[in-house]
Amino acid sequence: MSSFKLVHALLVAASVRLAVAQNNSSCTEIRARVSWTNLTSDEKTAYINADLCLINAPAKLGVEGAVTRWDDIQWPHVVQAASVHGVGAFLPFHRYYLTAHEHLMRTECGYTGRMPYWDEFAAIGRMYDTDMFDDQYFGGNGTDDGTYQVIDGQFANLTLRWLGDGSVKDHYLTRINDEGALNQTDQENIDKCNAITNYTSAWECWSGGPHSAGHQAISGIMGDGTLSPGDPLFYLHHSYLDKLWWEWQKLDLPNRLLDMGGPNIPEAGSQPGGPSGGSNGTGVASARGVPENPSGHLGGTGPEFTDYFGDNGGNVTTLNHTIYMANILPNVTIAQLMDLNGPVICSEYY
Repeated sequence: MSSFKLVHALLVAASVRLAVAQNNSSCTEIRARVSWTNLTSDEKTAYINADLCLINAPAKLGVEGAVTRWDDIQWPHVVQAASVHGVGAFLPFHRYYLTAHEHLMRTECGYTGRMPYWDEFAAIGRMYDTDMFDDQYFGGNGTDDGTYQVIDGQFANLTLRWLGDGSVKDHYLTRINDEGALNQTDQENIDKCNAITNYTSAWECWSGGPHSAGHQAISGIMGDGTLSPGDPLFYLHHSYLDKLWWEWQKLDLPNRLLDMGGPNIPEAGSQPGGPSGGSNGTGVASARGVPENPSGHLGGTGPEFTDYFGDNGGNVTTLNHTIYMANILPNVTIAQLMDLNGPVICSEYY
C-alpha cells in the first residue's frame, strides 16, 4: 500500500471512530469475551442465572404476543430474519445483537462476569468433553421420541412463543444434535475464509461453513434461521462466529474497519431458513421458505426497506446502513460496529 493510501485509510478510520465517540459514551474498560471453558464456576452459574432471569422476567417492549424478556430479545431477530441473513449486514447485525443480549443480562439481571463463546474449533470430535451440556448449565440433546424436546439442564421444558411468521404459539425448546457438523469449522475452512481479502466475499464464507457448523451441531430450534435465539446456546455460537470475523478484520487494520459490502436483499427463497430451513414451531425443519414479515416495514424487499436502512435506496450494504434493535438498544450504523474495541461494543476476544 502506498504511503498516501495508508495515511488516507488512517484518517478515514479516525473519522469513523470520532463519529462514534460523538454519539456514544466512551469505552472506559474493554469487556472480555472468553471461551466457556475459561469462565470460573461462579461465572458459569451467574451467566446461566442471568439468562433464567430474562426467561422469567415480564416483557417490556409491548410487542403483541411477548410474555417474557426472553421473548423480547428474540423479537429483533424474528421480525428481521428476512433482512439480516443472506445479506452484507449479517455479521454486523449479529455483533450488535450479542451486545443487546449482554446489555439486558448486565443491566436487568445483574450479570458482572465475562461473556462466553463456544470454541467450536476445539470441540471438533469432542463436542461433549465440556461441562457446557451438563444439567447444571445448558443441558444436553433433545429426547429421541420424535419431539426432540429438551428436558434436562437449566433450560428444560423452556417455553418459546414466536413462530417463523411472527405469529405466536407456545412450543418447547428442541435440539437434534449432529456433532459431525462441527467439521465445517475446521482449520481448512477457517483458513479459506481468512484468505479472502474483501468483506463482500468474506462474509459469505463465514456465513457458510463456520456459521452453519454450530447451528447444525445443536439443531432443533438452533437449526431454524428465524427462531434460533430461542436456544440460549445461540449467543455462545454467534459470539464464536463474531470472534472469527474480528480476527479476520485484525489481519488488515485499519482497512477492514471500513470494508463493508454485500447485498441488502437476499436471493429469493434463500433466507431465513438458515442452516436447516424453516420450522413448523417445533424446531423440526420444513420447506416453509421466507416468512411473511409481520412488522410491515422491516425485513421487506421494497424501497421502504432500502431507504430505511440508510443505503440510499441501493442494494449494496454500506457503512451507513442502520441496524435496528427494537428499542432494546438505540439504532446504530454499521460504521459504529466495525471496531470491536470501540465504544458501542467495547469488547475483546481472548
